[in-house]
Amino acid sequence: MSSLCAEPPRLLLAIAALSANDGAAPQGRPTSAITRGAETSRLGRELLTRLAAQLGHRCALEGWSPRGAGPPRHTDLPCPWTACLSHSGSLVVAGLGEVPIGLDIEAPSPSRKQRHQRRLEGLIETLPEAEVRHAIRASSDPLAAFYRAWTLHEACYKLGCLADQPPDHVLATRIASLVAMSMSMSAGIDLERDSRPFERPLNVWQAQDQRLTLSLCSLSSQLAIEMPLGGRGIPFKRIRHSDAG
Repeated sequence: MSSLCAEPPRLLLAIAALSANDGAAPQGRPTSAITRGAETSRLGRELLTRLAAQLGHRCALEGWSPRGAGPPRHTDLPCPWTACLSHSGSLVVAGLGEVPIGLDIEAPSPSRKQRHQRRLEGLIETLPEAEVRHAIRASSDPLAAFYRAWTLHEACYKLGCLADQPPDHVLATRIASLVAMSMSMSAGIDLERDSRPFERPLNVWQAQDQRLTLSLCSLSSQLAIEMPLGGRGIPFKRIRHSDAG
């Protein structure tokens, strides 16, 4: 008989920044996007290896699937653990979950954030749902709201990839009900909307400050989020389950 007090599935997270010398080009030449991408990919897999060690599993760095081959996988990582990884700017976030987790981070540099602010109306128009576009424009901080919506699209897409059922593209996901709930949390409003790409309710955790926006999504209604490698804490807000995806 299953326990009525079963522990929620665990998610081990780690976040780190590239050092000033990581990916630096010789003789002061600009760092290429390819070089920087390779360095962030390696740092992410180093974090995954360290997280696996926290669980007592030896997952050698060289054993992770290569960059560009979909979600990171390792033959020595036992079930039910699955890996998730995202990077933006100089920040890399990695996770190991007892259930599949969609994960995305947005951490723009100050100059990139300024460019986004100047182009914000055009960025909002790329989003497919009128309800989401309206909620962002009505927000007290539309750029921050856009980042929450964008990372949620990405996280939902990555969750589909882990289930080998990816949407046709990132913006094919539907997030209107979750965005409505996120926008209304501070006002204490309880909203229920209907949108159905997932067979089971989707649950979302988001964290945001001046430096980053981080979205997690899972089909599990509870997660025990841990950061065993230390570093700065991330205050997550949970968005109640919805049929959005």
